[in-house]
Amino acid sequence: MTSQAWLEPDLVGLRKAVWCASREVISQALKSWGCLLLLVVSLGLSAQSQQLTEPPNSPSFNKKLFIVELSTYTTMNVLDGITTAQSIHKGYLEGNFPAGSSYLLGRRPSVARYAVTMGLIETGISIASYRLQHSKTKWVRLVGHGLMIQAAYGHTDGVIRNIRLMQSQ
Repeated sequence: MTSQAWLEPDLVGLRKAVWCASREVISQALKSWGCLLLLVVSLGLSAQSQQLTEPPNSPSFNKKLFIVELSTYTTMNVLDGITTAQSIHKGYLEGNFPAGSSYLLGRRPSVARYAVTMGLIETGISIASYRLQHSKTKWVRLVGHGLMIQAAYGHTDGVIRNIRLMQSQ
């Protein structure tokens, strides 16, 4: 009996300590995760309210924006091809995956090979983007825009790398 009386106050104290510690952990978790959860929920509700308020026959395709994206992508693709041809002419090699396209073009691509390969890729990306941007769903249209922006960015990066490479010598 005395051993039970001795353990009982410690057990109560232990329960109180665990309860207080768990309350602190839970409150800290709610503070940190609560802000993130609130942000995600508010973004989800605002996106849902925008989709619900969008009229059913609203124009979904912006032709001028597509033309700007396509012309930017084409310009950067052509400039990337020109700077790649110049660097190959000076004796450099096409780089591997993260910085170059040697798996598609070879180590020393000709101008014709670059034009045909990148022309086919640009045609495919442009058609896919065009089709995606004609969707009635907003996020699918955004994927179409993102496809064009990423492709233009990739060739812009190639132009910058080629110019830096030729200026380094």
